[in-house]
Amino acid sequence: MDKPTDWSARSDLVGTVDFTMMFAAHDAFSRDIARMITTCEAGRALAPETTVVWDRFKRFLLLHHRTEDAVLFPPLRAAVDDPVDLDMLAAMDVEHARIDPLLDLIDAALADADHGGALVGLHELAEELGAHMRHEEQRALPLLEARLGRAGWDAFGRGMRKEQGLRGAAEYLPWLLDGASSALTAAVMRQLPLPARVLYRRVWAPRYHGPARAAA
Repeated sequence: MDKPTDWSARSDLVGTVDFTMMFAAHDAFSRDIARMITTCEAGRALAPETTVVWDRFKRFLLLHHRTEDAVLFPPLRAAVDDPVDLDMLAAMDVEHARIDPLLDLIDAALADADHGGALVGLHELAEELGAHMRHEEQRALPLLEARLGRAGWDAFGRGMRKEQGLRGAAEYLPWLLDGASSALTAAVMRQLPLPARVLYRRVWAPRYHGPARAAA
């Protein structure tokens, strides 16, 4: 997988809808896979810094895709009739379906202490997920902007918040911004209501980065 894209380099993908939160999530997924590959290559596939990152990564990726499948893509599919656009949305479903078995493969390798198998699976996941995220950013998000606009994007945000709840957000936001640039952090903060910004700075981020956290 390529290194996480500098969010500011996506200026050509930004229009009337601000997809900062999606770009930040994509960068966080790329970051975690890169970290896991590094620890596996160093022979630490079962070390806490790998298993903690893997469990969190998998949970947030499944949440992300589940919400896309339930909230984002169905109304977008209903709003288009161009066969090219419909084929692209069908490809989104196929790409999601190719990713899930790779998660199972890596889970099984880690359970069997198969470092080599875990590393192979992570590299395959990096390729599949990286290609999917690029495809989504370049084709699906512009289509969403054109057909559903801000209302469609806001529905996805509400779906994520409903699935997460406050407890999930308390872990998700620090994870999302783990290692992020100051510019990206500021852009994400602008998306949040004041109470969430205060909680992030005073409670959620310090707890996530605190001494009890396993190295990640």
